[in-house]
Amino acid sequence: MYGTIWMFSDQIDDEDLLFAMKDFVTIKLAREYYEMSYNAVIHAADKAGAFYKLHKKVLISREIFEDYLRKNGKDGRRNYVPSNCYC
Repeated sequence: MYGTIWMFSDQIDDEDLLFAMKDFVTIKLAREYYEMSYNAVIHAADKAGAFYKLHKKVLISREIFEDYLRKNGKDGRRNYVPSNCYC
């Protein structure tokens, strides 16, 4: 394995490994893997600057997109707490 993914090899499965090998993903694949809605993926990828368009095909840079999600969360807000949460 390459990078630092080997440090988490006991926590990830084959699907995660295959996904980590991809540099670019489609919107559909990002929706399924990150369990986000279409609009949420579009909005987050746009704010992250991770869009690449080849003719009619739209790809998302996985590295840029994941970095954005790590810093801001799936909903784009860093310290988001739902209003109905009494934590």
